[in-house]
Amino acid sequence: MNESKASLLIADDHVLFSEGIVSMLRDTYHFSGLVTDGKQVMNAILERKPALILLDINLPNIDGLELAKLIKSNFTEVRIIFLTMYNEGKFVDQAQKLKVDGYMLKHSTKEELILAIDKVLSGEKYFDPKLNLEKTNLHQTDYFVKKFLLTPREVEIIRLIKKGASSGQIAEALHLSEETVRSHRKNIHFKLGVSKVSELIEFANANGL
Repeated sequence: MNESKASLLIADDHVLFSEGIVSMLRDTYHFSGLVTDGKQVMNAILERKPALILLDINLPNIDGLELAKLIKSNFTEVRIIFLTMYNEGKFVDQAQKLKVDGYMLKHSTKEELILAIDKVLSGEKYFDPKLNLEKTNLHQTDYFVKKFLLTPREVEIIRLIKKGASSGQIAEALHLSEETVRSHRKNIHFKLGVSKVSELIEFANANGL
């Protein structure tokens, strides 16, 4: 069922990607806003009352997995679709345990995304048929997510820092703003208890990143 002009909120720190989604789907849905930081999501839902949120797993400060838990506890009427680049069984499994309504990959077509949104707005669950549902093939990233409380995006940034990339280069490579990259770097240093890039690289080398 296509609920024309249903209100959607996008939470993703990749602004160009979010703007592309809005441009692609604005004739079908109403977009109540774009949020780039995990801390802003709950207030945005409270103020804008979207029917559905397209939620990235990677967000600064509070990641999408933690946010899904909070949203399901506090806004039971809001439906959630994870829109992510992570096609890994571990994340799909976590999404199902959190009882999110859908899980779509970022390289989905416009038609696939509309199908998912309409199914979820109709009260159904919709998980991308292209998903790898194998739970035994865990990515190395999962280890760092669990042990050091790093998000997948933070692990990605650590790897780029180890290669000598600047914040500007990281921003360009990951299609983020430099401000977002700096926020990630600050969180990484706090979580790992390091204050220098050399210490971060030492951590990366010691842990095989």
